[in-house]
Amino acid sequence: MRYVALTEKGNVRANNEDYYIVYTGEDGLNIFLIADGMGGHSAGEVASSLACQYVLDYILLNQKMLEYSLKETIKEAYRYANQKIINHQIKNPLLYGMGTTLAGLFCYKDKILVSNIGDSRVYIIDSNEIRQITEDHSLVYEMFKDGKITKEEIYTHPKKNIITKAVGIEEELEVDIYEFAREKGKDYCFLLCTDGLTNMVFETYIHKIFKENSFDEIGKRLIEKALEAGGIDNITVVYLLV
Repeated sequence: MRYVALTEKGNVRANNEDYYIVYTGEDGLNIFLIADGMGGHSAGEVASSLACQYVLDYILLNQKMLEYSLKETIKEAYRYANQKIINHQIKNPLLYGMGTTLAGLFCYKDKILVSNIGDSRVYIIDSNEIRQITEDHSLVYEMFKDGKITKEEIYTHPKKNIITKAVGIEEELEVDIYEFAREKGKDYCFLLCTDGLTNMVFETYIHKIFKENSFDEIGKRLIEKALEAGGIDNITVVYLLV
């Protein structure tokens, strides 16, 4: 397994409210998480870091359950993180209203699972195409699914930043889970990224960068391109070859 993880504040924001965690265990468990926080008084930074840490902590504390159901353990980890962040707001009123997106990729033995809440994305990439695995929980993505706008119009729509689901906002949380059966001898390339990349760089260009650069250089080029396009948000990219 190879991976690169990078985050960048961008050209406009004072703080970096994105966060990522990479866990590579000797037991065959590998976890990749990215989050894009929101809220005033540095609450976004708090929410994104807490969400990633709580999910990781829950899974490591309940590692025996992975043998029975990795999918259910991930769901419970998200619920655990959600409740902990809600409780954190109750104890710290200045942080009220904070929340975060949270996308993840979990490798365990022959299984690969992808999870998502919000509009951070996970892609699978090969030489022929880039394909978005996750579905954005956002107003504009719902409009796209309803046929009201095109995929390209998502990038420029004035309401593109309105998300419909986040960790830490509501008591009930249902996370999207996508499962892959890993084929022996086959390599898979995945990209996890926040909207600081995807709002600035078209998918076709992201794919071009993956095809034309060495593995270690891809992340730098993705961030450079997002900054060149304006860099109006924090940018986080985590990509891996498994």
